[in-house]
Amino acid sequence: MPATEMDQPAEKRQRSDKPATSPAPLVSINPWYLTSDFAVPFREAFTSSLSSTYTHTSPSSDASGTIVAHPFHTAKLQNILPPAFLHALKQELTSLTWHERSNDLYTFHQTDDLALNPLPHIKALRDYLASDQFVTLMERLTGTQLARGHLDMAAQRYKKGNHLLCHDDDVHRGQMARRIAYIIYLVDEQWSEEDGGALGLYSNDSEGQPGEVVARLLPEFNSMGFFLTGLVSFHTVEEITVRDANRERWSVTGWFYGPTESLVAQEHPPLSPSLLPALLPFSEDSADWAQWVNPEYLSEKSQDRIQDMFLDQSSVQLQQFIAPDVYAQILAESDPWSTATLLGPPHLRSYLEATPAPASKLSALLAFLRSSSFARLLTKLTSIDTVAAAQQLRRFEHGHYTLIHDEVQEPFGLDVTLSLQPTKTEWEDSWGGATHYIADKDELLRITPEANSLSLVLRDEGTLRFVKFLNHMAPVSRQEVAMVFDIAPSDSDSDSDDEE
Repeated sequence: MPATEMDQPAEKRQRSDKPATSPAPLVSINPWYLTSDFAVPFREAFTSSLSSTYTHTSPSSDASGTIVAHPFHTAKLQNILPPAFLHALKQELTSLTWHERSNDLYTFHQTDDLALNPLPHIKALRDYLASDQFVTLMERLTGTQLARGHLDMAAQRYKKGNHLLCHDDDVHRGQMARRIAYIIYLVDEQWSEEDGGALGLYSNDSEGQPGEVVARLLPEFNSMGFFLTGLVSFHTVEEITVRDANRERWSVTGWFYGPTESLVAQEHPPLSPSLLPALLPFSEDSADWAQWVNPEYLSEKSQDRIQDMFLDQSSVQLQQFIAPDVYAQILAESDPWSTATLLGPPHLRSYLEATPAPASKLSALLAFLRSSSFARLLTKLTSIDTVAAAQQLRRFEHGHYTLIHDEVQEPFGLDVTLSLQPTKTEWEDSWGGATHYIADKDELLRITPEANSLSLVLRDEGTLRFVKFLNHMAPVSRQEVAMVFDIAPSDSDSDSDDEE
């Protein structure tokens, strides 16, 4: 198959537009950063084992280079380019088409690849970042071998509530790999810590998994942040928390590439499937359904109607599922979340898991939901026979989420989620916190929390789910009993096994 234009090194792609009639704008880095007085000690610090933050300021105090030592060396150069050039660049970026990017990992707006964009300031920046002078400077400052002709560049706008969750940027493409990630900040000059959008850096535990954010780089107009990508470079763009929704976190970002042959062969430490709650056999329970369930769902006529809906759509949401008086008793009990545990690692999930008091009404409800008695009720509602279930009592507060991860995927089966919201709140999409079901990147279903509702979803092979990041605009948390029921093999499955 012939290579596409995007497969070619960025500097070698051919341009078809006519030369500009006006002179190309000039751009170059603050000259102090090119001097040995700055570059030599900066490189020594960047490539050594620093114990604290390193800062080197120019004699005129108009430029400064900083290295955050822990958890991994991350640098920031201030006053890096001519401010007038960046303001003109931002004007050009404003005229482009922006695309909303949203999935389990992030929500922000982004331009197309800027490699071939003909607008003069965009082209001038791209050409300068890819120039031998600038690439050589990045090599000199970091001690890292880079390739010429390989540079990614795009612009992003993070609006109120937008974010980019924990990831490491460790990407290999054939004989090349991302080696340095860079961010040129175009935020307004009044941007402050309370506006959010910091580059958060994660610690790593003894097994190489990300722990918690232990250092932050605040966006600052006309500054450039950069770090080496690799197995320990877990980072995040923290949520934008501006009060004025018209203010946005603007930046131009991308990666410098280097040959993979210069890298020491390493692999990510695997995530253990034991991170997921275990599927356990049902407890034997002859509890009367009427002790727990709203009578509306116990008549044969209602069950037949619900089953028809489920068979037609593979999902159904049942309102006021628990008897109202019982639900009120559960909410009136002491709060189980004061002793809850925060679950991670953050490149897989972040939410609270609780264990209720043994003699509480909530504990008895959890026992009923994992009993053979409740499994029989599910069969009435869905026509599906189940043989085991995994269960979690969990809560999503501001900043919590789940992510889809190739190494740790939930078993396919019948998803059963009982919402334990304390009050009836009209959930808004802008808050996040919904459960999204997707297949091949297409969204199949979205379920928002609703007090005392039971959602039933058949999740078969090829369908994945995640809980979207719950942002600071949500006035309430999301709390629930989340379960996955293992489906009993059908007769046809047994016949197939016999034939084999």
